[in-house]
Amino acid sequence: MSPEIDSMATAFAGSAALTSLFVVLAMIGTMNPYHRPIIPVLGALLVMLSCTYMLAWTDGTAVDILALRTAMSEGVFAMIGLLPIAFLVLTALLLEASLRKRPEDPLLALLESESGSE
Repeated sequence: MSPEIDSMATAFAGSAALTSLFVVLAMIGTMNPYHRPIIPVLGALLVMLSCTYMLAWTDGTAVDILALRTAMSEGVFAMIGLLPIAFLVLTALLLEASLRKRPEDPLLALLESESGSE
C-alpha cells in the first residue's frame, strides 16, 4: 500500500475505534432499568476490536493491549488533525450568525406601541 492510503486507513480505523469506545462509555454512563444496551455495546466493541485487529495486522504486530493503545492514539491524532477545519467552519458560522440582521419582531413592536399609548 502507498503511504498516503496507509495513513488514511490508519487514521480512519483509529478514529472508528476511539468513537466506539466513546459509544461504550456513553452506554454505560446512561444505564437505566428500561435501557437494553447489550446490542449497541456489542456492536461498538466489535468495531473497536476489528479496527484494532486491522491496525495490528497492517503494522505486523501482535493483537494485544499495545495495539489497542496504538489504535486509540491514532484516532486522537486524526481528530486533532481535523480541528483546524472544524475551527474554520465554526468561525464562518459564527460570523454569519453575528452579521445577519435580525427580523422585525411583531411582539416587540406591539409592546412598544402599547407603552407609547399610556
